Amino acid sequence: MDIGFIGGGEVADAIMDRLREVGHRLHHHSHSHSHAHSYDHARGPLRALAERCDVVMMLLPDSRTVERALFADAGLASALPGVGLLIDLSPLPPESAAANAARIADLGGQLVDAPVSRGAKGYRIDLGGSDAACAWAESVLRVFTSTVERAGGPGAGQRARLARSADRTAGRTAGRTDDDPDGLHRLLRLMAFDEADCALSAG
Repeated sequence: MDIGFIGGGEVADAIMDRLREVGHRLHHHSHSHSHAHSYDHARGPLRALAERCDVVMMLLPDSRTVERALFADAGLASALPGVGLLIDLSPLPPESAAANAARIADLGGQLVDAPVSRGAKGYRIDLGGSDAACAWAESVLRVFTSTVERAGGPGAGQRARLARSADRTAGRTAGRTDDDPDGLHRLLRLMAFDEADCALSAG
């Protein structure tokens, strides 16, 4: 399978190395975090990459950069419906992920939000999108990590990521320990500091 990858860094390199190991053909478009507007000057290559690939994966720093990669003139969306699947591994607000998926669907494509994060047993990916798109994405992502969880529809992967992050933060704040399996201490703490917890979730 021809797989495109947009982005760079340690996680991106690990994913690409593993995909190559199992025989996929990788087409890489790098991204420099120091040049946040690079996609304004790389429109042709993004469309060309999408046109030659069955799946395109993105791991980018923020929602604005993802939107440019997808929807700039001659960006990834301009190659639809030719490209089979877009997998966004970037950390985004859930509403941005859902909006991107809706726009891509209107253009005849499929986009899943699949934010990648570090967990106790390595990397973890939460999937949000349609059943068909998630099934396809999961078959690709499990090459890299066995911890792939379907969270629901578009945007749900990002919501699951944020909820888990807030849970960890609340647990540390409450001093939760392993002898509190039901999370009672955390629940009481959340009830007492509901406003602070909402701020964490919104962030």
